[in-house]
Amino acid sequence: MFRGLLETKFHMPGGRTDDLARPRLLSLLNSALEAKRKMILLSAPAGYGKTTLIAAWLRSRKNNFQSAWLALDDEDNELGRFINYWVALFNRASENLGQESRYLLEMGQSLAPTAVVDALLNELTELEHPLIVVLDDYHVINNPQIHELLTRFVERLPENVHLVISSRQDPPLPLARMRAHEQMTELRAQDLRFTPDEVRQFLGRSIKLDLSQVTTVLEERTEGWAVGLRLASLVLQNSADPQRFIETFRGSHRYVLDYLAEQVVSQQDIEVRAFLTQTSVLERFNAEVCSALTEQTNSQAIIDRLERSNLFIVPLDDQRCWYRYHHLFADYLQTELSQAERTHLLEKACQWHKENGLIFEAAKYAFLSRNSELAADVIEWALENVSTWSGGDLGALVKWLDKLPRSVMSSKPALMLHASRALYLAGRIELSAQLLEQAEEFMRKNPASVPDVARQLAITSVYRGSLAALRGDLHSAFELTNQALHQLPPDELHARARAIDALGLAHELSGNLAEASRAFLQASALAQAAGVSYLAANALCEAALVQIEQGRLSLAAQTCRQAIQLDKAIPPLGLAWAILAEIARERNELSTAERYLMDGMKLSRQGSLTDDLRYELLFLARQRQALGDFLGAMAALEQMDALTQTFGIQRLGVLSGAQRARLHLMQGTPDWARQWASNYEKFRKSDQVEYVQDLAELTLARVYLANKEFQNASAILSWLLEQADATDRRRTGLEAVILFSLFYQKQNQTALAVEWLEKALTRAEPEGFLRIFLDEGSNLKKLLPHARHAAPDFADRLMQAFSERVKRSSSKNLHAVNEKLAVPLSDQEMRALGLIMAGKSNAEIAAELVISVGTAKWHVHNILQKLDVRTRAQAIVRARELGF
Repeated sequence: MFRGLLETKFHMPGGRTDDLARPRLLSLLNSALEAKRKMILLSAPAGYGKTTLIAAWLRSRKNNFQSAWLALDDEDNELGRFINYWVALFNRASENLGQESRYLLEMGQSLAPTAVVDALLNELTELEHPLIVVLDDYHVINNPQIHELLTRFVERLPENVHLVISSRQDPPLPLARMRAHEQMTELRAQDLRFTPDEVRQFLGRSIKLDLSQVTTVLEERTEGWAVGLRLASLVLQNSADPQRFIETFRGSHRYVLDYLAEQVVSQQDIEVRAFLTQTSVLERFNAEVCSALTEQTNSQAIIDRLERSNLFIVPLDDQRCWYRYHHLFADYLQTELSQAERTHLLEKACQWHKENGLIFEAAKYAFLSRNSELAADVIEWALENVSTWSGGDLGALVKWLDKLPRSVMSSKPALMLHASRALYLAGRIELSAQLLEQAEEFMRKNPASVPDVARQLAITSVYRGSLAALRGDLHSAFELTNQALHQLPPDELHARARAIDALGLAHELSGNLAEASRAFLQASALAQAAGVSYLAANALCEAALVQIEQGRLSLAAQTCRQAIQLDKAIPPLGLAWAILAEIARERNELSTAERYLMDGMKLSRQGSLTDDLRYELLFLARQRQALGDFLGAMAALEQMDALTQTFGIQRLGVLSGAQRARLHLMQGTPDWARQWASNYEKFRKSDQVEYVQDLAELTLARVYLANKEFQNASAILSWLLEQADATDRRRTGLEAVILFSLFYQKQNQTALAVEWLEKALTRAEPEGFLRIFLDEGSNLKKLLPHARHAAPDFADRLMQAFSERVKRSSSKNLHAVNEKLAVPLSDQEMRALGLIMAGKSNAEIAAELVISVGTAKWHVHNILQKLDVRTRAQAIVRARELGF
């Protein structure tokens, strides 16, 4: 019953529309299509039937045109939200649309919003059928960035796509230029007004009266205003003296609305009038919530009656379960309420939604009531409710907390305590720690006023332990979490799961991967028993990450699949898909990795899961690097840097910097890596560092090798290998062995280099670690034939993979070609150009290069620009001229 509320954004209004579908206006709209107008603008004040007309028109054209509808509201002024809805709109029209745009959105902030619009336009040029796209109520949009994007979109629209905008005022788009170039059809108030004939036809369907004089007077008095006519017809149907009503009918639109709405409401019996005014505070309603507000038991019967009477009630789903009032009608009804009455009704709405488990709606009505105490109580209840955490929508939780006055929170220790946890998971560590400290201080000073204070203090220790583990303060993490586990009762499953999860992180950072894996798996089991899907899935993902470090890719994949089976597509499962992508990348299954990673990041962004995105951006950088897209890899790392800075935790910044240093070394630009190494050397000497940092240590060894500081490199690698082998950190050990092979190769000690490579092949073969070799490039490739006997089948797979890379990237005189261009082609663009010359389609290029179709289109676009041509044929000619 409660499903599908979001679908109303894309739902074309239903109900009775045939009585307002006027052939004159339908003809004007059809003419706009025949003239290939880019845009159709319906601009008129409220109540002129803009939305109804468009809906009727689209139904009349459904056999000839596909259409998509987006109903806008004030919240859509947020640029990211608008763009996401915009892309989703086209995808609903055709599942083949929006793929490239969604890919760019999932890249986050690394590309400008205009790139998303351009990508969508690129896809629309290949659309084979005509499409009508509707933006309803565009007057609510006041964000200049959205106006600019829409201008860019309209100006570049292909001729088989038509944008329809309904608005109460002219949008700030280039209307004058579009008029001059005959690119737009406009319908304004004077066009939308009912003519006398249309008034007669409309009223003839509604009332049984002599219309000879009624229609003329009403047409004059309403000036053809659709809502005025609708309201008048309702009054006339029940009027004892229609002629008197017509004679006294006067006033401007505003006063007409007030007068007629009063007449309509007053014609209803007392029960219905009360029902209308009391339920007008609801944005959406069904019979149950109406009964809660009105304290009547026949709400469904009244709703059915209202719908039959077409009394400004709009169905929101095909099942006729959820409804809303016409906005103008609801606004009028609310004017009949005093502020005290409105507040009381909103509080009752909050209570009903809370009792029915609609947590987010309950919070919305609490805030609308302007009762901060109520909002605080609802949020406290929500944060103590396991279902709130199971969904993993941290973004909404944090928004609530940001709206809540701190003064209200200060006297609610349980609220501060659980708010601290939400902020911790959102990466706002400093504020999380502040609230946690305030909650603990309050409880210790006022123990008698805090229910079950011992339990609450134990949970405080859990959260403090989590913060300590994240910061790398392992001594405090172990002490606090063990203390909490001793204090918590056995049936406090959720809190115990969180404590053991924190222990898992502490064990992982201490290098004890076996204990870390056991702790994460135990935490997941407890969370499942508590009914908290978020933590259950997340703990399994943490176990999978540890298993990858243990070199157990197959087990890690199995653990991720176990997480995915826990629940439907909730945001916390995004990390599970992303880890599966990382496993696929390690095995050089790049196409699979790309698909899993994009799916995972989409889910994590839905829930604003900052910590999960931190991992996923690292995986994305590695995936882009594997595909030869170093700019994309660097963009992902820049996003990761921005994200880790919000945590304010130094060790996370070190990890991000280490990955960037590796990328610079691969690109042959070692200066940045050297600077990172210098800073890291100072950091690692700090006495405060008590956790392992394998990635950073291995990266430092790589910098030493690049600088030919062989003694320093050997010391780090020897120590790392010894520690890794002793604590089952097999992936670290594998990389250290590979680096030892390169260490000896750089010193021309080929026999030793081959010996170490043999060890590496033996370690890597059981789980299929391919990518870790391929990323080392040609130097390692030269040694492979000599080490093949150690693992023949695996070595052959590696040599085949190396050969395929060379084949894809091979071309004649590539350096010479780029010397002749103002902006050089990247390696990936060179490969794509070769495939263009071979006559490959975008889909075939994508398959060949193991990238998405959207990325292939983007490469083709860049190639045409850099070659200063417009078509593929011209690109082929130009490439041959350049000696490609």
